[in-house]
Amino acid sequence: MTTGRAVLLVAALAASGAGCLRQRPDAAAAARAALRSVSYVRRSFQSSLAGCSDPTSDAPAPCVSLDITYVDATRSTAELARAVAAFVGETVLRPVGDGVPLPDVEALRDELYDLYRERQAAFPDYHVSWQLERTVTVACNTPRVQGLMAADRSFTGGASATDRVDYRSFDTMSGARIGVDTLVASEQRDAFTAEIERRFRGARRLSPGGSLATAGFVFPGERFVPTDNLLVCPDALTFRWNRGEVAPGALGPTDVVVPRAEIEGLLRSDADP
Repeated sequence: MTTGRAVLLVAALAASGAGCLRQRPDAAAAARAALRSVSYVRRSFQSSLAGCSDPTSDAPAPCVSLDITYVDATRSTAELARAVAAFVGETVLRPVGDGVPLPDVEALRDELYDLYRERQAAFPDYHVSWQLERTVTVACNTPRVQGLMAADRSFTGGASATDRVDYRSFDTMSGARIGVDTLVASEQRDAFTAEIERRFRGARRLSPGGSLATAGFVFPGERFVPTDNLLVCPDALTFRWNRGEVAPGALGPTDVVVPRAEIEGLLRSDADP
């Protein structure tokens, strides 16, 4: 084969290969199209520690009641399944005392029972009932976004009951967390922050130009910042500041729901729901 023909053949093969590459669908797009929704399995666990009585009727009642409900991602990518499991660990399996997430709900039950027995050993007349209720549910499930909500509404003998909500949003394929930095371009960050602050003030019935600190709300650096406790779903973004995070507990939590259509111009062009 002459040198000229060899060059022509190589060029033809290269052009053919380039054409094939141009026609080959993007692998991530194809996988996303095939995975129309994630499948979840609901898990539940209930347990109680007997030995107390109802304060009004003196009827037998549990000293401790435990009610746990959460989800496992089953038909999903391995990355998303790990991300969901980690969120369950951080919320449902959070220890009552200090420490890292517990290995399972049985360990949580044992810790709770042990703490109650220790309280009774220290104070033999102690018969206040404890309740621990934790849930993780799916708020939205799309080919691009998974939105989860964890709720903890419990009383374990402290000065007040726990009423906490944690949101977490993930990319359906990669399991990566979706937050403000994912949704908002850097050049729109100031405008986005100002819009969320305006809605925060509206939710708390604060004047537009008044001092947040004077009203009892304290943010790092004395400047409002959107919370990372964010639920991203196709119809809206939901922010939650839990009780005691940016204000005294007596002021309670703050919820800000922002319809996506009203801030579309502030979001990244590739931040599709």
